[in-house]
Amino acid sequence: MTESNDDVALHRAHEALEVGDLEQATYLARQVLREAQRRRNGRDEGRALACLANCDRQLSRLRRAHDNSQRAVHLLREAQDLAGEVMALTTLSHTATSLGRVDEAVESALLAVSLAEGLAPSHIQPLAHNYLGTAFFWCKDFARAEAAFERSADLVQAAEVPVSPLQPLLNLAFLEAFRFAVMRFETPTPAPVQRLHTRLADCAEIIESHGDESLMPGLTVTARTLLHVINGLAAAWQGDLEAASAELLWSEAWEARHGQVTWLTAMRRWFESEAAWSCGDLELAVALAREMVATASQAEHEELARLGHVIVATLERSRGDSRAEAEELRRLMKREQAIRIEALASRARAVEWQQQARASADHIVRLESRSRMLERLSLEDSLTGIPNRRALDRRLSARTPAAGDGVQRACVALIDVDRFKQINDGFSHHVGDEVLKVVADILSGAVRADDFVARLAGDEFVVLFGLATLADAQQACARMKAAVQHHGWQAIAPGLRVSISVGLEQARAGESMQGLLQRSDLQMYADKRRASA
Repeated sequence: MTESNDDVALHRAHEALEVGDLEQATYLARQVLREAQRRRNGRDEGRALACLANCDRQLSRLRRAHDNSQRAVHLLREAQDLAGEVMALTTLSHTATSLGRVDEAVESALLAVSLAEGLAPSHIQPLAHNYLGTAFFWCKDFARAEAAFERSADLVQAAEVPVSPLQPLLNLAFLEAFRFAVMRFETPTPAPVQRLHTRLADCAEIIESHGDESLMPGLTVTARTLLHVINGLAAAWQGDLEAASAELLWSEAWEARHGQVTWLTAMRRWFESEAAWSCGDLELAVALAREMVATASQAEHEELARLGHVIVATLERSRGDSRAEAEELRRLMKREQAIRIEALASRARAVEWQQQARASADHIVRLESRSRMLERLSLEDSLTGIPNRRALDRRLSARTPAAGDGVQRACVALIDVDRFKQINDGFSHHVGDEVLKVVADILSGAVRADDFVARLAGDEFVVLFGLATLADAQQACARMKAAVQHHGWQAIAPGLRVSISVGLEQARAGESMQGLLQRSDLQMYADKRRASA
């Protein structure tokens, strides 16, 4: 297969993707991938991996889609294929979002939006904004999500390419449904669903005037199924069970066209659970919500699984079963711990790929044009001034290959601020930011020069001890806890008190950094439980 044949095969693969023939698209993309790897053609390899990632994404093979799109981004960046890199970044952002890796998702989408500005106007710009909205959506940053989706729809309508704005408008409706479910758990009086009905009316108008095409190829079945599910949720929440039943039948018919379990199956279980709840059958509603969690896990959609846990907890609270509610929240916490550990491992692999690329003399010249952009990607957390998650990823990737005595002696502490949400809610987010700055200063001052302190996310911090023994690390952690507890917090806000929970572990012989981090995470939550007992 020659290079021109590769282009033809990839074009045919994308045509198959547009009509939903995922089997043919996968077959053709794999042919191109094998040939590109044989010829060491990074551009074609990246384009083939990006196509395969889209196929896997639609088949709910999200982890494989994430890995393929992550690799495609690096290859297309090296090949200076800007349009291909942007498209791969949007896929990477979407799959990272679904897997619960929201920091990576927002970062990838922001980069895609920025790079897309250098391209001629097309469907790529609205697509990048759409997936930025998706990343903000699952972060519960609803204002930014709305702005990104609305910007995507505006760009579609202004574009010369005749495409439909249905995808971002449908995501706006999904956002309202998600917001209602989340707020229902967090507040006794959730927001009304009128905004949801308005968004659904916008979708119906677009379908009538533009059809049901999407910004991404082959998503007609997905869009139709999702639309019926969200229409059904709106009907169930208004008590219109006849309309809800009709939407259920339509959603089943469209979703069955996938021929396998996807994230849409989990969406339909959510819809069925809400319908059962509206009928007063709470037992059935709980069972269906648990099925939502199970099918979302099977489809590798961690964010929907997390939402399912919240819905189960809400139902158990409605039934007055506080023990069952607490148990469901414990399951949610366990899932979130696993997501954090998996995300760290994924980012470490991405950094390793970047290092390998820089080590190749053939790639250095092509990377020089991008060096200024990469230098702007700071390794410092903008709020606290200490190393951020990107810096932590680099440090982890540097440690990972040393599987000998050095890693066996390594000590790691995971730290978070106790009741930080209450600090934000009770004193303001400004006070919360000041607390994080002070905690970062205290942690940095309590360790040695060869130790490494980073802000992981939110109110979570990590300390990687250099050559410290376990006893040295224990003393440092004790200093941290005491310094935080006895700090003059009253100077920031009257009545403010702050403490931290610390999980310290030392690596076992042959243990990976991932395993060490996971045990440290568990110890942190054990420390938190002991403090609250």
